[in-house]
Amino acid sequence: MEFSFGRSATTLPPNDYNDYETRTAYDHCLWLEQFHSWSVFVEELRQTVSEEIMKDMPPVTVARVLGYAIHLAPNDNGRDALVRDILACEKDPELLAGVAHLYVYGLCRIFYNPKGPTPCVSTSQTPRLSLEAIAADKSLLSQSFSDIFDHEMKTAGGRSLLCGFERTTVAHIISQSLSENISGSNAATQAKFEWARTAGAMLQHFGGFKAYDLDNEILHSPKNVFTASQNPHLLFEALSIWLTPVKDVHTQAIISNTYKLNHYYGDEYVPHAIPCAKPEVKFTGCTINGTFIPPPDPWLLALHAACAGVTNMSGVVGYLEEYFWDMKSIAVMTEPLPTSKESHTTILVGVWPSSGR
Repeated sequence: MEFSFGRSATTLPPNDYNDYETRTAYDHCLWLEQFHSWSVFVEELRQTVSEEIMKDMPPVTVARVLGYAIHLAPNDNGRDALVRDILACEKDPELLAGVAHLYVYGLCRIFYNPKGPTPCVSTSQTPRLSLEAIAADKSLLSQSFSDIFDHEMKTAGGRSLLCGFERTTVAHIISQSLSENISGSNAATQAKFEWARTAGAMLQHFGGFKAYDLDNEILHSPKNVFTASQNPHLLFEALSIWLTPVKDVHTQAIISNTYKLNHYYGDEYVPHAIPCAKPEVKFTGCTINGTFIPPPDPWLLALHAACAGVTNMSGVVGYLEEYFWDMKSIAVMTEPLPTSKESHTTILVGVWPSSGR
């Protein structure tokens, strides 16, 4: 199914699923999409829970999160898992809202990075060579440290001739911790979906990953990173662009490690967002000091693409922005106050007269 993407919430398309369970789960989403406020369900909800649920996403947004997650699931196993989750709610609005909360704040959240690009490459982030080493061996530029979004990468030190000589930075596919507990879930959802405690559990559930692949070491694995100049890097980690596999025009088989660049405003907007974008992006592995460094994991890229599509089509990008803004505000408010000496110094600096007065 083809979609016309946009940053604003988009109405769910009609139900064209033949599988009974998938069709039924999607019908539940279409039913819930009719309602723009939880007030219609107040009599069905316990008062304490109704107040909690009304502070989260409205029912129309919940419906679109779940409906588009069915459409854009990275694989059949992930879609089937979500369908079971929706059917287990039995059209209970409290539980449906809780499941959408898990998918937004437990899953989509880990692909969203409001902090911006990692400033440089280090061995703790990826075993790829340093800028200096690459500059010394220019043959490695195209395969191990080039900007995968740009037409050419000709200069040493990770700079692009076509994009303002920008230095490339390490872009992470998953950029948030997998072991952190999912906050804000209501009690009924926690009891019903007891397994859904962490982002790692959600990733395994919807993405089809094995548990042993999901420790936090994956965050700094070569499978989770690539290099890009600042503009595409920011767009990728803001879920504004994503990569989908390219298929052979004759056989429709997926071409290994080759991807199409997608933008939330549509394909025609890609050249405006990234003027020197390639029509296709191809990753290649490389061998360094006898060790093979693999390209990014296609399953992780598929899950990033699914979450980017869900957040844009359902209109929940703003919820993620607000979530991280709130977390930043809390961190600032809980920072320890400066010592008396530091405070005194700050005051003196603040009132120090400028020269010439």
